Amino acid sequence: MAWFILIAVMLFLYGSFLMVRPSARQKQVALLRQFAIENQLDIRLASRMKLPEELSRVDMACLLCQRPEGKAGGSGSVFRNPETGKIRAYGVFSALDSQAEEIFRSLPAGAEALISSDSYVGVCWDEKGDSASVEAIASSMDSIQRLTAVS
Repeated sequence: MAWFILIAVMLFLYGSFLMVRPSARQKQVALLRQFAIENQLDIRLASRMKLPEELSRVDMACLLCQRPEGKAGGSGSVFRNPETGKIRAYGVFSALDSQAEEIFRSLPAGAEALISSDSYVGVCWDEKGDSASVEAIASSMDSIQRLTAVS
């Protein structure tokens, strides 16, 4: 009987240990975020940024790039529906649908939103991809900054 209890306790402890280990997906997301940080991008969750609720997931990551010192930008956002591909724009992006669509074409498939404020620009992305996807997002930041710059 003591062996049965000992084996049950050991299995319980081993199962508990496995539950706290990160999954393969969590490890991949952590590596992508580390790569984004190495490319001078900040990471925020969309739920913390008070964006309109048009993203497919509220916990989607937004990769942000700070605007250079002294360069102001307009505020706004543009969302691309992942199923239909339709674009809905707000604020500074309202009259820039074709330019925003062009930027979306250069981004990885999971990119759903471009955002802009007076101090940063960013891309909301589902983090399904690899380091090349992060590099594509990082290289698009300059064009988003130029597009939303205030004259």
